Amino acid sequence: MARSKEHIDNLLRLRQELVERRRDVASNREPGEIVATAKGVIEFQMSIEAIDRAIDDEKRLHGASVARLGESPNS
Repeated sequence: MARSKEHIDNLLRLRQELVERRRDVASNREPGEIVATAKGVIEFQMSIEAIDRAIDDEKRLHGASVARLGESPNS
């Protein structure tokens, strides 16, 4: 069970890093870069959602009770 909690903690840290990087990408307001920015944000969002699914799977499989970092999956 400790290994599962450690795995979930690692996933949560990775999720938080992706959220921060997505915010950085989203803040790009360079002319001509809007499409690239939107694509980058979408790619980060897809990665975050995949991590959310992995966390949910890990909790379900191992019965771990680890709270998310206080951020909704759509943030």
